[in-house]
Amino acid sequence: LRMLCSRLKIPHLRRTFGLTSWSHNKSTLSFTKHGVRESEYAPLLFLHGLFGSKINFSRHSRRIAAELKTESYCVDCRNHGASPWFDSMYLTELAEDVVTFAREQGLEKVNLVGHSLGGKQACLVCALHPELVQSAVIVDMFPAKFSNTVLDEHCTALLLLDIHNLRTRKEASDLLANQIKAESERNFILSNLLQVKGGGWKWRCNLDVISQFTEDIRGYPDNIPVSHTNALFLYGGASDYMTPERVLRTRELFSAAEFQEISGAGHIVHLDQPENFYSALRNFLERCGTE
Repeated sequence: LRMLCSRLKIPHLRRTFGLTSWSHNKSTLSFTKHGVRESEYAPLLFLHGLFGSKINFSRHSRRIAAELKTESYCVDCRNHGASPWFDSMYLTELAEDVVTFAREQGLEKVNLVGHSLGGKQACLVCALHPELVQSAVIVDMFPAKFSNTVLDEHCTALLLLDIHNLRTRKEASDLLANQIKAESERNFILSNLLQVKGGGWKWRCNLDVISQFTEDIRGYPDNIPVSHTNALFLYGGASDYMTPERVLRTRELFSAAEFQEISGAGHIVHLDQPENFYSALRNFLERCGTE
């Protein structure tokens, strides 16, 4: 009943003039669109990671749309960015959100690009809705379960942060330094901390719900069909997400899986090594991205 009620919420219609970006009453996801399709390349859907937003891939989306003469969408995941908040965040729901969005836009085939949590979304769409996916690029993520509790610890630290008495985002970063060691990671997460007009701060992401669904976010559903989609798994050479066990599991679930390391990149590959990331993305799409 709780999940049904959350799905029946009617989001506030928001439009930012000059950009194709708004929240819809059907798919409910906020997005930015780049380009016009004038080629055989299937449209791209960029899916950001946890605590991210549609702006994370905007530079690459704009560039690939122009160079391949197709359209490209950067989408805010539920409970993130300008998309509405819901009371649940199961991985299967995130995948179905993508499918609903694509259908609403009239997209028959898409090239998916997903980072981290967005990568898991993309993996599930490939497996559960293969008819929709032309190809997929999964960035520093694998269709596997993660047992570490770092995400839970980060969420706890963020929930305990007294945002009502903060003066600056820098102060928030300093207060979190013991729990979230990497400054770049703190700054990325704290991009969700927005200053309220008239004073004070608020979270742009639905931190309460995210913290309740960390087990599902870290996991991956059982009994998922094998995907035969052309899929490139890009991983950072300095990231600890890639392990031999996860590669083996990925090969079991993706019959056409390819793997490519981006040297010098950590978990956020497209920010750490943007040119190398873009080159790998474009090369793969030139081989696999046309209908």
